[in-house]
Amino acid sequence: MHSRLIVGGVAALLSFATWAQVPTADLAKPPEGARHFIIESTGGKHGDSWSWVAADGMRMARESLNLRGQVWELDSSGKPGADGMPANLVIRGISPQGDAAETFAVTDGKASWKSPVDAGSSAYAAPAFYVSQGGPVDTTAWFLERLLASPGRTLNLLPGGKAHAEEVTKVAIGTGATKQTITSWAVTGVSNSPIPVCGTVTCMSATTIPGRRSYPSGSLRYATPATMMN
Repeated sequence: MHSRLIVGGVAALLSFATWAQVPTADLAKPPEGARHFIIESTGGKHGDSWSWVAADGMRMARESLNLRGQVWELDSSGKPGADGMPANLVIRGISPQGDAAETFAVTDGKASWKSPVDAGSSAYAAPAFYVSQGGPVDTTAWFLERLLASPGRTLNLLPGGKAHAEEVTKVAIGTGATKQTITSWAVTGVSNSPIPVCGTVTCMSATTIPGRRSYPSGSLRYATPATMMN
């Protein structure tokens, strides 16, 4: 009897997990005109990332990545609050670890979150940026935008901590009409050592993208506008 209950309980949990996970075919579809990035390394192309703003002001993203046989199929939708920080954020899809579902919301002065690795809540009385455990690279772009716009380029984080950005160098990329200068920033407070992140969100490169997720050691992750690849 006891064994049957355990087996039944495991089956129920597996059934629920399968039901809760959003199939890749049901993830957000980038509209015409969405900003399209190529995810690549020196070894070649690994995937695509799109970002756009919906008619209702929702910040949207969709990402497809295959890195050494590890697959991420993700989307995100989030809306900024009056302070520019995420007032709500929903991440859906799959990662090599399984279901990537994650939620964050600020309601009545309280911030609440649930990710594949944790869940919690905290009073929300001052601007703070929720650092997601997963999600498309656009969550990093949003984070960088708010960090660079914050006084002293310092930003309080949720679930906890504080991030700071220091300028490292400026780099010219592209040619002709697509040529532009980007700024490389060293971001501290989100890892054990400073993380290099390219500014103006024309390029993102780091061994670990700011956030609570990691990619295989030694694999740089670049996001370059598709128009610059032509």
